[in-house]
Amino acid sequence: MSLGLGVCCITAGQVMAQQQDSVSMNLDKVLEVALSDNPDIQVANRTIEIKKYAKKETITGLFPTVSASLSGTRGVIIPEISFAPGMTVKMGKEWTYNWQGAAVLPIIAPQLWESLKISQASVELAVEQARSSKVSTLASVKKAFYQLLMARDSYDVLNASYQLADENLTLARNMYNNGLQAEYDTLTAYSTKVALEPTLLQMKNTLKVAEMQLKVLMGVDVNEPIRFEGHLKDYEEKLFADLMILKNDNDLDNNSSLIQIDLQKKQLVLSEKLNKLGYIPTVALQFTVGNSFMMGDYMTTGSLTLALSWTIFDGGSKYMKTKQNKLNIENLEQQREYVKHQLELAINSSLVSIETAAEQTVSNKTSIYASERAYEISAKRYEVGSGTQLEVNASANSLQNARLQYVQSIYDFVSAQATLEETLGKVVTDK
Repeated sequence: MSLGLGVCCITAGQVMAQQQDSVSMNLDKVLEVALSDNPDIQVANRTIEIKKYAKKETITGLFPTVSASLSGTRGVIIPEISFAPGMTVKMGKEWTYNWQGAAVLPIIAPQLWESLKISQASVELAVEQARSSKVSTLASVKKAFYQLLMARDSYDVLNASYQLADENLTLARNMYNNGLQAEYDTLTAYSTKVALEPTLLQMKNTLKVAEMQLKVLMGVDVNEPIRFEGHLKDYEEKLFADLMILKNDNDLDNNSSLIQIDLQKKQLVLSEKLNKLGYIPTVALQFTVGNSFMMGDYMTTGSLTLALSWTIFDGGSKYMKTKQNKLNIENLEQQREYVKHQLELAINSSLVSIETAAEQTVSNKTSIYASERAYEISAKRYEVGSGTQLEVNASANSLQNARLQYVQSIYDFVSAQATLEETLGKVVTDK
């Protein structure tokens, strides 16, 4: 048994063993697992929670601040008063205790109110960044899944070519043994078969690497027994339907980069308003109560204070911050236009690639039919002795290339489609 057939048998045995204890997954299930287990998505979700807690922290500034203090003082030297010889009175006690409580409630705090809006904008930005992470991650998962399908389908094509070469070698040996052809034809058939074995092994390793890459992106262990379902030809039926949808629905309303720039601009506008509100005075209501024990008596005190705080002059600090914010806003606006032009170019490039791949798929499928017929004719001619081994090899090689090009064209389509969906921000659904 040759090396190639051994590889095929080993692979078949591994597949049978895997199917007994592996989990079957299609693309939808793979995306579902990635949404829950991918580390980048998990980090993005925790970032949202962090921003929400930061917003709640800002809200606490609207509630009263309550504080209390307790102190004790020990007198080292206690003053004394002498009224007459032998008559002295100590003015105080060795120990004095006192406590004090205070509550402060902001009444007018414009900057604090505006800070709540900025915190909300930070939460919105974190949510959008998390969505961007999901869009990017799921697009990468899709491409990895398609890469796996291409590697597997290419392996199947090469394996089919290997089987044809093996059948052709058997026929050549029989004809040689019966004296119907020269030894050269047999050696040529053998060389053709052996030449396929390194490529077959290489594609097998490529398939293993593709599986591991997909599992890493999903967030599962690379040794997890998973059987991925599907073939690239499954996407051929809806290929042109998807093309028409993409041509008619390619707006940038859901693009995360543009949305994040808009949210950043919103934060800068709120920051500028917050800075200007620093010129407005703040008013707080403060209530204090205290109790002290000295010379055997309790003394309780309490007060209610309405405090106004107003920054009259800060050396122009707020004015400079306003200037900075305006320039930052102008930079963001210009950056948005530049990013938008780049995205429009990327959309057009993806559409061209998708349309080209669709046309190539149709052409390659026609080429497969022609190559199959050519191989059948050349094989039959060779079998009856009117053809040559070189004709059979040439037609078999053409058939293999046509099948590989067919697989490649479908992969180019779905890969470019995933890239376009990522640009449009439409990879993530309502999951």
